[in-house]
Amino acid sequence: MKKNQYVVFGLGRFGAALTKALYDYGAEVLAVDKDEERVNDIAPFCTHAVCADATDERNLERLGINNMDVAIVCIASNIESSIFVTLMCKQMGIPRVISKASDVRHKLVLERIGADSVVIPEEAMGERLAAMMVKPNVVEIMTLADSFRMVEIRTPKRWLDKTLIELNLRNTERVNIVVIKRGDEIITSPTGDSKLLEDDLLVVAGAIDDIKRLSNKANGKVVSDTMEIQ
Repeated sequence: MKKNQYVVFGLGRFGAALTKALYDYGAEVLAVDKDEERVNDIAPFCTHAVCADATDERNLERLGINNMDVAIVCIASNIESSIFVTLMCKQMGIPRVISKASDVRHKLVLERIGADSVVIPEEAMGERLAAMMVKPNVVEIMTLADSFRMVEIRTPKRWLDKTLIELNLRNTERVNIVVIKRGDEIITSPTGDSKLLEDDLLVVAGAIDDIKRLSNKANGKVVSDTMEIQ
C-alpha cells in the first residue's frame, strides 16, 4: 500500500509538531523552511528536510512537490509568502492544500485562491474551548486527507501513572502520543519512559477509525462506528 506523501512549509512550533506527528504515524514527510537551524532540528523526525525559500517557484519544482498528496502551509506570519505558496501548491496539482491564516481577511484570500482548508489559530482555540466544555475529554485538532486525524484528550484513568512503554499504544490502540501538555510545559516527541499524569493533555495521532474508537473510550461511552467526532 502506497504511503501518503506530505509536504510541510514552515517549521515553527505548529509546523514542527505536525511534521513529527505525521512521520511517527508512518507517512512520508518533506519539511521545508528557509531557516537552516529549524531544518536541522526537524531532520531526524521526517523523511526529508530541506532548507529552501518556498516563494521561489524554481525551488518548488526542484523539490517535486507536485508528487505530494497533501501540502500544509504553516507560514501565516508572512501573508504574501503564505498566499504565494498556497497558490503554487494548487497550481502544481496537489490534491489537498491546508493553510494557516493570521486573520479572517487572510483566510478569505486563501479560500478564494483554492486552499481546501484554512485554520486561524485564534478561531481554532475558541472552537476547541467550546468543544471542551461540551465534550471535555476529546477535542479534534485536525483531519488530514481522508485517513489521518489528530485529537487532544485528557489522560484516561486507566493510563494514569503509566509510561508510554507500559501502555504500548501503537500496538494496543494503533495510535501515537506526539505531544504532552503539562501545565506550561510542552513535551514534544515524548520518550518511552514518559509517565502520564492526571492533568496531562495528550495530542494523539492515528487513523480516523482508531482515533474514533479511542475517543469513545475516553468519553466512557460507545457510539456508532459511522458517527464523526464533533
